[in-house]
Amino acid sequence: MKKITYLFFTLLLLTSCNADEAALKSLNGRWNWVNSSGGIAGTTNTPQSTNKTIVLEFKDFTKKTYVNDKLTDEVTFTIETRESIMGGNRKMIIITGGVTQTFVIEGNRLYLSDECYDCFQSSYKRIK
Repeated sequence: MKKITYLFFTLLLLTSCNADEAALKSLNGRWNWVNSSGGIAGTTNTPQSTNKTIVLEFKDFTKKTYVNDKLTDEVTFTIETRESIMGGNRKMIIITGGVTQTFVIEGNRLYLSDECYDCFQSSYKRIK
């Protein structure tokens, strides 16, 4: 019985690692900011309304943020599946000492949602 239990947890761990690797592979690349909405006031910001361009670059557990073509932030992260405040288990980008965000990739779109109430959801388009 111990062997079966051990085997089950080993397989579960390996499956989880493979899922995180697949999530990282789909996240890797450069993403151009389209809009952000949320906050207490429910505002929507765009490159036009803020006069900013934002590009996120993900590569091998490193996230770089470029604002108006200047590197403004570089952090390391992990990907984990956790319970979300929005309900259910979701894939999350975990930045040590920083914001935790859920992420969803649909086609060439990336949606990042801050894991806090009255926070923002941002949309990005993959740069080819």
